[in-house]
Amino acid sequence: MIISKEAVTLIHTDTHIARIPEATLLDNLTDEEKELADRFRFDNDRQNFVLRRGLLRQLLGEPLAIAPSLIRFDSTPVGKPFIAYPENSGLSFNLSHSGRQIVYAFSRHPETGIDIERIRTVDDIDQLALKYFSAEEYAIIVNLPSWEKNKAFIRIWSIKEALIKACGCPLEYGLAAFDVATQYRMNRFLVPFGHDRTITCVTPVFDYICGFATALAIQLDAGEPLNLRRYSLQNGEYIEL
Repeated sequence: MIISKEAVTLIHTDTHIARIPEATLLDNLTDEEKELADRFRFDNDRQNFVLRRGLLRQLLGEPLAIAPSLIRFDSTPVGKPFIAYPENSGLSFNLSHSGRQIVYAFSRHPETGIDIERIRTVDDIDQLALKYFSAEEYAIIVNLPSWEKNKAFIRIWSIKEALIKACGCPLEYGLAAFDVATQYRMNRFLVPFGHDRTITCVTPVFDYICGFATALAIQLDAGEPLNLRRYSLQNGEYIEL
């Protein structure tokens, strides 16, 4: 079994290398999801959606002991998805995609968030940093040489996205709620949130994905170690990293 409640399971794949038959993925979907897939204008977008959703259901089906198509999802008022059926599954998930790249996180902790962002040229980068980043983070961005700005901006953005996804914060609130100016170059660190919450961050999550920033954020129980299991899905097989 790939997913275990005793560990935080992280999975990465590329839509060009997953190699799961589309018929299998479609069988995992609900009728509503199949109708949604058919509405995509471009084949690539349709195929990417079918893979993302079909693979999510396939991965959850085994630990939940249920046919993938019977799983029901819902979302919080700010849009964070969760498993609505089976009820009280004790399993949480989060996913992110950028271009062909897809990353998943599974754990028993509801406060789990993962993000992947392509490192790219960002227009008006100083203005965006001023609007969405803390004063300390903004100072870092505006004082970096141009060749390093985009990478730092995307790395910080990815960490903050993972944090707000973990905590279920609205985007406009979450970006301002966290400051990672002193930690964003670290591979693992703690971020305080509220009076009694601490979020563990890991970045990068998959350091072999060239040209992308990846980050995981999770609230662990007091004293609980972070037990990570990472996999790459290639040609239909899960390779443990």
